[in-house]
Amino acid sequence: MTDIDRIFNTVTRRQKAVVINRVRKMVDEKRQEGLMGRQLSKAAFHIKKIGERRMEEGYVKVKGRDKIVLREHAIDTGRLNQFVKTQHRLQLYKLIGTTQKLVDLANRVNMFEIVFENLKCIQENTYFPCQLVQNNFAWISKHEKDVYRYYSKRDGGNTIGLSIFDLIEIIDGVNIGEKAGFRHAQEELARLLDLEGLRDEWKINQWEKYQNNLQALRDNNQKFEREFPSLYKLVQKYLTYLEYFNTHEEEGIFRSFSYREEHVFFTSTNRIKEKLGKSQSTVTRSVNLLTLLGMIEKIPHNQLPSHLLEISNRILERRINKGYKGGKRITFYQVPKYTKQTLDSAEDIATKVHESGMWESQIKREKVEKVFGKEIADRVFLSDYHVPKNKSDTVGVRLNDDDNPYIEKFGSVKIFV
Repeated sequence: MTDIDRIFNTVTRRQKAVVINRVRKMVDEKRQEGLMGRQLSKAAFHIKKIGERRMEEGYVKVKGRDKIVLREHAIDTGRLNQFVKTQHRLQLYKLIGTTQKLVDLANRVNMFEIVFENLKCIQENTYFPCQLVQNNFAWISKHEKDVYRYYSKRDGGNTIGLSIFDLIEIIDGVNIGEKAGFRHAQEELARLLDLEGLRDEWKINQWEKYQNNLQALRDNNQKFEREFPSLYKLVQKYLTYLEYFNTHEEEGIFRSFSYREEHVFFTSTNRIKEKLGKSQSTVTRSVNLLTLLGMIEKIPHNQLPSHLLEISNRILERRINKGYKGGKRITFYQVPKYTKQTLDSAEDIATKVHESGMWESQIKREKVEKVFGKEIADRVFLSDYHVPKNKSDTVGVRLNDDDNPYIEKFGSVKIFV
């Protein structure tokens, strides 16, 4: 059986495999988000039901290797040359300013007839001989979540559904099957619609969060002191640390460094010590205090996405090879928005810190657990984490240079140590 036959002929077996893999991945994501016990079981049951419904509908999204197979088949059968792209200069789309708005538009509008000359006259929800796969029939329609897809099906076999970005990725063959392939497809669609230079809305939101945080710390000191008196005293003392954690011009902000849709970054106490001119012990205690206040957050290693955990693994391996004692993992951080709710919570904790007589020198696990409880102590003092030897999903993840903000290269990942 050829690779293309494998995609379309083994309908039940293939769809079951897709469902199982998707369920495992989505359940793992829920686990990383902190769900446990009964909540995790309920989420897993719901995810499984959604997967089974998709299997019954007979539609599979293609990823990775299958995209390569589809492209090779289109080349071998001479079908690739049928897909000729056309460029448009329509004022209708000029209001689109970000990549997110472009994706939303591409999902809601039938871009297949706009982008590809050979699909220009194809009516929606009408069967026609598939122009990508030999011996298949195809149709274009909206399906789940109002997303337009190009569907290709073999009689008695499997159905695949391609978004406009999938099809551009297959036709162009640039970084096919990788995240960079999707980014290329986005950029190519923007070029075809004369929308080059779009901004990334997610990056804009992250930059604005940091800028607003810095403004909240620096401006309106009298108002800040009046509303959050206990927190104000600590913020003034640790302002340079908070500025450090909210400033990212040097390494930049990249989508690959995200957790729960928010930017994350890693740094070491040694680097903070060098940047701020403090002793390492002072840095450690100060970072723990700010974590206790909720002004910064440490990400537990067992909740990190696999590609970020691999970075942690590589840095740990490098530290050990360089003879560092203890072999501690690098810590990944996230900074919340300094909203009224965040600052109210920090004020409550700061008040307890003052009332309990707990100062910087006393930010130790035993003291924190006694005053605030084990759950908060666990957030401040992360437990050691060891990757199981058979943890295959943390191996072989590569990040492109465009996604890696850190200065010193190690393999394909740039790191600070």
